Amino acid sequence: MTKKERFMHVLKTFETPVTVSTWAGRVVEQYPSILNQINSTTNEPMTLRSLAASMSLKVSKGEFSEIKILELRPYRQVMYIPENKKDDLLKKELHKDIESILVEEKIVEDKKKSTESDRYRLEELENITAQLNRYFSLNFVLHHAYSLTRGTKCGKHHANNLQLLTQEHSNIKKDGEKKFSIDEQKAYLKRIISVHMMIDKSIDINLTDEVLEMLLDRLEKVY
Repeated sequence: MTKKERFMHVLKTFETPVTVSTWAGRVVEQYPSILNQINSTTNEPMTLRSLAASMSLKVSKGEFSEIKILELRPYRQVMYIPENKKDDLLKKELHKDIESILVEEKIVEDKKKSTESDRYRLEELENITAQLNRYFSLNFVLHHAYSLTRGTKCGKHHANNLQLLTQEHSNIKKDGEKKFSIDEQKAYLKRIISVHMMIDKSIDINLTDEVLEMLLDRLEKVY
């Protein structure tokens, strides 16, 4: 078994995506003798760190044909994809790419049909979202409660169908669930910001309360 085959053999043992460093760690667990080899780049004994770096470079160069790379933060992850499932994966990714185009087309179409009042509400929601992100260093996005392209009941790009979620929550929230009430939306935003402030101590608490209340007042008027 070649070194590359050993790498892939180990990756198959993971049921979920993993970082390259975790993958390298298990390679060493299953094949400890690999650390006795000489690193061809440095001519020094292989270490876990240099092994992970070597594997990461191979991933970047596309030397592993049976893996999928997930560009996540803070570290990308990889997962094993059997050859017989590659076509299905490509079809799903193609569908996602096409769907993003359909969503953009639907947004343009809905905006053309909107009234001045509708457009003002949309612009204000976009501005409030941008200011929340700027002041609190977060990643809120406008999320369609009813998908524009999927489900039995497609929604519109309209303020009545939009709510503010973090990017992570937007990715996992199910389509077709009722939009937050304004009280639920305000409580959600306050909770997310409160938790974030426990981590990011650089945010001015006094400024936060004042700015947040003004933004929430604006939100209530257009929500």
